[in-house]
Amino acid sequence: MKFIKLVLVATALTTVASCHKKLNEEPLDAFGSADAFSSAARIDKSAIGMYNALQNANYFGGRVLIYADIRGIDAVANTFFGNMNLFGLTKADDGTVGAAWQAAYRTIYECNAFVANFTPNAALVTQAKADQYIGEAKFIRSLCYFYLVNLWAQPYKFTADASHLGVPLVLTATANPFDPSNYLPRATVKQVYDQMEADLLDADSKLPATYSDAYSRTSKATKAAAKAALMRLYLYKGDNAKALQYANAIMGLTTYGLQSSPEVPFRTFTTNESIFSVAMDGGDNPNTNNALGQHYGPTRRGDISVSDDFANQLEATDKRKTILLTQISGTYWSTKYNAGTTDWVPVFRYPEVLLTAAEVLATQAAGTTVDATAVGYVNQIRTRANATPIAPATKAELLDLIARERRIELAFEGQGSLEFLRRGLGIPAHGIVAAQAYGSNYVVLPIPKHDLDLNPNLVKNPGY
Repeated sequence: MKFIKLVLVATALTTVASCHKKLNEEPLDAFGSADAFSSAARIDKSAIGMYNALQNANYFGGRVLIYADIRGIDAVANTFFGNMNLFGLTKADDGTVGAAWQAAYRTIYECNAFVANFTPNAALVTQAKADQYIGEAKFIRSLCYFYLVNLWAQPYKFTADASHLGVPLVLTATANPFDPSNYLPRATVKQVYDQMEADLLDADSKLPATYSDAYSRTSKATKAAAKAALMRLYLYKGDNAKALQYANAIMGLTTYGLQSSPEVPFRTFTTNESIFSVAMDGGDNPNTNNALGQHYGPTRRGDISVSDDFANQLEATDKRKTILLTQISGTYWSTKYNAGTTDWVPVFRYPEVLLTAAEVLATQAAGTTVDATAVGYVNQIRTRANATPIAPATKAELLDLIARERRIELAFEGQGSLEFLRRGLGIPAHGIVAAQAYGSNYVVLPIPKHDLDLNPNLVKNPGY
């Protein structure tokens, strides 16, 4: 698939577009938004702009995964990310926090602006294409909101009805940056989740099941990608029945499965283990100061090492230790990302589907019953990693083993601190970082000062 970037200037809230070279395709001359949506071919190129926006170096170019992980206990960050990983030391004027927030809303704006410009021109494409474009916009917007609401707000179950403050819901694009409608208050966490759910359900109904080439099947939104997002959303809400429903729906497809060894999807990015990833290549990536492979690579920037505690969770024979970790001068490093600037950003992989189904089945089992199907799902992952299969004696032991397996298998893929919070747990003490109790003001990021100064309707997070 060849990409052409459409830049909708979100910072000015205008609807001006231009196309730039992306991958191997020659750029078009710059043109305004009316021209960008004047033909089926140009609409298709404009739609690719939403994926380009998703590559933003400060968000889904890899950084948002890093922020969730360095605020967990296994990824040990140096000072490159400021105080992002130090909880109470993070301030509202932290530049890293502000850049991430703005990058998320810029991507959301790109999606909203695409829909606004495309809708009056939808008759230029087939109904199937029109549905696809709207589905892609809503899928990407939902991805951005998922991390916004889980990094800048307390988890869904923090209050009984999720009525605590979330983040502003920006669902339209305006051409007037000074319009009062731009100064939105924070929606509740429930409202944000309801919007994500509505977007993803609509995306699931509209997106294609697959694409004709492996590159597109992994890097563009599909029905399975929307189902994976719904699965994760329901798990975080605590709606286990629906989380299992969508996990089962993905497992019922013949499209996805585990690769023979755990490193394969991190070396070949388009395997059937990857449900959705943000694509990169040598000419289009977050560059040497921002890419996942640069931050994690010990021979590159080397900004993030791995805790000894994480390494000690793995058996000596486990390929996730022998292949996906390396030790240099006594320090462990992850080698999931070893391509430098061109590692794809993994968003949904098949192991998460298996582990979500296992967790729900184990939780739902009557009394102290050990659910055999849940054990089998975990052991599929452990067997391919050359790790000893689990054989829990109790339901409680099984749930602990599933949590450990999620920690190991999904490490450094953007679930670090979020896994603790969605389970109602605080962040344990690690390194120089003090423990953060569940409900601590500092387990969520501060609303950026820049936005608080501009928008009188924004409310700070407590403690900041």
